[in-house]
Amino acid sequence: MPHTPSLRYGSDLPTDLPSNLLPHLRPYISTSDIPLLAQAVAIIALLLRLAPSITFPLVESEFLKDVSVISCSPLASGVALESLLSFYGSLVEADVQIASHVIPNLVAVADKAPKSEVSYSNVAKCVAEVVKSQQGIAAGTISEFSRHLKARPGFLSFFFADF
Repeated sequence: MPHTPSLRYGSDLPTDLPSNLLPHLRPYISTSDIPLLAQAVAIIALLLRLAPSITFPLVESEFLKDVSVISCSPLASGVALESLLSFYGSLVEADVQIASHVIPNLVAVADKAPKSEVSYSNVAKCVAEVVKSQQGIAAGTISEFSRHLKARPGFLSFFFADF
């Protein structure tokens, strides 16, 4: 049997791969096709892990806003939600300073959306994933959002369950 070369790049990932691949994923960052969304977000998360310095600026400028909106949607469930959680973990590991911006952004998106179009449990899970990846912000995040518990019961139920 012939030997199949490994597809693992490790540190030899072509430097132009993220900039060439990411634009092709852009059309799939929507809720119109959830399985394709899940795969596209999983690929972005993988690129963030493999080439963070190259991928992060592109993701921040081109994808983060739309991914935040999708993360708040009740349509994001199952594999799509798992991909989104992986995305947030990889994003924060790629640039730890983004954690303090991602959480308020997620909450702002959820607050602005019509109540019937928001999954507070998805938002809480995404916030929890950010905090798990950057535990230095845990105390401040818990303090900030604990005052909202009366306004939105259950909003942080999944968040606190992860600790």
